[in-house]
Amino acid sequence: MRQFAPMMALAALLLGPGLPAHAQTTATDNPPLRHVRVLATGGTIAGSGSANSASYRSGMVTVAGLIAALPGIDAVARVSGEQIANIPSGDMDETIWRKLHARVLAGFADPDVAGIVITHGTDTLEETAFLLSLLLPPIKPVVLVGSMRPSTAVSADGPQNMIDAIRVASAPAAAGRGVMVVMNDTIFDPRSVTKTDVHRIEAFAAPGRGPIGEVLQPLPRFFAPIQPQPDLLALGEAKLPRIAVVYVYAGLTADDVRNTARDAAGVIMAGVGAGGLSTSARQAVRELAARGIPVVRSARQGFGDIWRSDAQSGPDNDDRVGTIAGRELTPAKARILLMLALQQPRTSAQLQAMFDRAGAN
Repeated sequence: MRQFAPMMALAALLLGPGLPAHAQTTATDNPPLRHVRVLATGGTIAGSGSANSASYRSGMVTVAGLIAALPGIDAVARVSGEQIANIPSGDMDETIWRKLHARVLAGFADPDVAGIVITHGTDTLEETAFLLSLLLPPIKPVVLVGSMRPSTAVSADGPQNMIDAIRVASAPAAAGRGVMVVMNDTIFDPRSVTKTDVHRIEAFAAPGRGPIGEVLQPLPRFFAPIQPQPDLLALGEAKLPRIAVVYVYAGLTADDVRNTARDAAGVIMAGVGAGGLSTSARQAVRELAARGIPVVRSARQGFGDIWRSDAQSGPDNDDRVGTIAGRELTPAKARILLMLALQQPRTSAQLQAMFDRAGAN
């Protein structure tokens, strides 16, 4: 023991009188908890109902109630909350999007905030996530999270999902990754994630690309380096343009397309197969394109790369018809991108380049 005495004496001298030698180790091993701000918008994660019934009402629990229901969260992060809305996510609209965007920017400006978590209903969660990914620079992690079961369910998944989201938002490894989605122990990129089941807790997937990470331990694990972010778009003050979505099916007529697309600034065709259209629907699309209304082909299946067709694809290729290839974006996400892009005039070639970057890189 004598050989350690000088070292212990030196440690005592460096630490100062009255401070035990183990205190420095404790301070190093337990750095201050990082601050995560929770912005709540409602959804099933804030739902309430009978534990004996599958029925419930979304958006009943406040953000304070959500945070209070997180066991051991005080050991994970310092968490504050703000109620942005308390709605079923089917009621998500531009007004709430704008408020949410503004409050995220406020969190970016607060040096005490390390990351932001947004609680959201799962029905339109992927749309809000994709919209924010097009508007926000990757200054701090922004994690969207929801649940498939309400807070009153016997095996509610909301608290675990929310703790996982806070872990991701506060993790140093999440820096530079921008907007993400966390559901069922899994981390997704907003461009590729989509809801694939209406009941099961493993409802979200990224069929074309797979998840980008997992949260199975206190610290999240990412599978790959940070990927290139899509070009950022601004959110202007004017109301966003109306974009119509036409679901293509057997027997769809030109009049069906015209009626749905009436007064729209742009149109998304949720096509069959690889974004295919009927002969009759294609005629209406030609008319729209001739009037300068952008028309984007996407896949009604929800995933798959819809690349631009050329003359070798036949007489009804994108160049001849005047359509834009939606690449890997679902019809709902293609609508988000076109809606933001058309805040200012853009050529068909410029729009195609935007879809190539946001929907394929």
